[in-house]
Amino acid sequence: MDILVAGGGLCGTLAALALSRHRLGVTLLTGAAHPQAVPAATRYSYGGIPWWMGVGDDGRTLSGQGLTCWQQLQERHGDLGLRPAALMLHWSAADDNAAVEAAVEAFVASLSPGITPERWERSAFCQGDLQGLGLTCGGAIRLPYGRMDGRRYHKAMARVLGSQGVRCSPGTVARVLVQHGRCIGARLTDGALLECDGVVVATGAAMASLLPLPQAFRWFPYSWASVLPLRQPQPCPEVILMPLLGGRERMERQGRAGLVVDPGLAPWDGGVVLGQATCLQHQSRLPDSPGDPTALSLPGPWQPSVAAARLRQALAEWAPGLAAAARRQQATVRHCPVSYSPDGRPWVGRCPGVQNLWLFGGFRGGFALAPVLAPVLADAIAHDSNVAAELGVRPDRVLERQDCPCPAPQDGARRSSAS
Repeated sequence: MDILVAGGGLCGTLAALALSRHRLGVTLLTGAAHPQAVPAATRYSYGGIPWWMGVGDDGRTLSGQGLTCWQQLQERHGDLGLRPAALMLHWSAADDNAAVEAAVEAFVASLSPGITPERWERSAFCQGDLQGLGLTCGGAIRLPYGRMDGRRYHKAMARVLGSQGVRCSPGTVARVLVQHGRCIGARLTDGALLECDGVVVATGAAMASLLPLPQAFRWFPYSWASVLPLRQPQPCPEVILMPLLGGRERMERQGRAGLVVDPGLAPWDGGVVLGQATCLQHQSRLPDSPGDPTALSLPGPWQPSVAAARLRQALAEWAPGLAAAARRQQATVRHCPVSYSPDGRPWVGRCPGVQNLWLFGGFRGGFALAPVLAPVLADAIAHDSNVAAELGVRPDRVLERQDCPCPAPQDGARRSSAS
């Protein structure tokens, strides 16, 4: 049995590794998807592992297994980039006190028994490892966390996949090929035709552009994330800061278009990545070619210049020292399309209506859930079975939705056709 995995990011590499354990023939196409005119989101991710996340039953199924899965992968394959870190959920002095206390109470209630976050007051940010960052936080709660070093991960996985017999190719999928309702392979952007027994689409934001479904652009949307990578004279402390009252998840759940900024930071490539601005536009397509001038100027609420300006403004208020360093370095804001699922649950399993075509994407908290669910998907593929319904991640749930917050794609939106 030969399986193609499309997408060389976090989801694609983990899916390919999990499939290799079933002694299948696995080819990983590391080109994300056609068209690919923007940087992959995994490269600029914080890499945080919220170890309390799960799926199904309000997130309680498979909860807390992400960090354990990474530890097991490292025991089996060597250092993949897992690092201990602290998570700090911060708020500003301008935030409503009642909202802050309610959010703290709700978050603490969601943690496992015996885990009590450390409460930081505003003065604590002027001490210790965070002193040099010059943050203006009004307070925070701090607790143990985990982080994957994305750069180290991708270098290590190139070695690991080869050792496990996975064939890696820089090829990029242009079209998934379907005949009589069954996936038979993929055509690449260079014209090559690859026949196989099935395809796993793990291309993140480009997922909808590859699926032979008339409503794919409505069902599998993406957002734009904007971050600011910054070089640091000294390493950033192993801490990830995120706002307690973040707006991105709320905006995704409500299905409304708009732009929110959630000030935060994480270590990144010897420096720090500052972020993030998120824009939901509900126009689920990527640019038509790598040189497409509309790549970063699509219609609707998404305007990269506005996102960059809003992000820089928020950082100037939250971390003025880092914002000044970014100006001195002439640091450039990076914009990445990010796959997301409006109901907060990823897409893991068979593509609706197409045999031998599987989806693996739409993750919120991908570093926590992707290593847990990759073996689940691999088992289903190897045994020609469905992913357990109680996990709540099967893509066919889109067929049960009578309404969708995303409007139909505009005339001329690119669709992949079956052949």
